[in-house]
Amino acid sequence: MDIYLREVTEQDYELMLAWRNDKEISLGFYSQAEGKTISWEEHLNWIESRNKDWRTFIIIYENRRIGVLTIGQLDHWCPEIGYYIGEKSLWGKGIVKAAIRLGLEHIKKNGKEYAHTTVKDDNIRSNRVLKSLGFEQTGEAREGETWYQKKL
Repeated sequence: MDIYLREVTEQDYELMLAWRNDKEISLGFYSQAEGKTISWEEHLNWIESRNKDWRTFIIIYENRRIGVLTIGQLDHWCPEIGYYIGEKSLWGKGIVKAAIRLGLEHIKKNGKEYAHTTVKDDNIRSNRVLKSLGFEQTGEAREGETWYQKKL
């Protein structure tokens, strides 16, 4: 599968915002109320709020930008991984699994032995993907959201 990650640049911000404001994609974000549109300023504030221990990558598939993968808390013993595929026609094709594996490799190269993520309970696809990659449910992150962890 022709897939790789590259660090986000300012040229990606507009596309990322469009994906984040897509009604189906935004359902996966705990922090984004259903149907809420994020403004350009809110989007830039979110990007700029990330400290040096966060990495945001664009997922490249067949030379196209198709999604986002984030790795946060690299200073923590168990960094967080997040992801979404912006091109919905590619959902269910194994691309997000491949992207997550690349993200986990990045975490491992940074000397970490564990990774975690949180997923809304009603996000059936994401819950299934994480379990298939060996993530284990370790508890509730927030109401309606499950905490997953994986030993690398």
